Amino acid sequence: MNIASIVGIGIVAAALSAVMKKFGGISSLFVSIAASLLILYAVLLSLSPLIGLVDELSQSANAESAYITILMKALAVCFITQLAADSCRDSGEGAIASKIELAGKTAVLLISVPLFRSLLEIVKELIL
Repeated sequence: MNIASIVGIGIVAAALSAVMKKFGGISSLFVSIAASLLILYAVLLSLSPLIGLVDELSQSANAESAYITILMKALAVCFITQLAADSCRDSGEGAIASKIELAGKTAVLLISVPLFRSLLEIVKELIL
């Protein structure tokens, strides 16, 4: 799916959601969530070649695969968190959106613990 299709889906969904908000309210939220998931799916499909390229480059540079895995997991958490928080904000639940963002940040920190541990060991070796 190209960017024109994604933008088209977004504009149609926003217009449909605005019209439905005047008449129903709750159904506009479902339109917004469905469009967000469809766009996210299209973006993830377009990222597939990039992930393959990153994997190929990391293998050719002899980079440790654990670091690339951590990066990809953190990126996925960021995308999912942003989607969920924006959906909550669209429905008028800013407080819940803030808590989702806090949970996402915490998840990224937890995913990154092995990276921090490895970094601290390198620093320790350099000092001693």
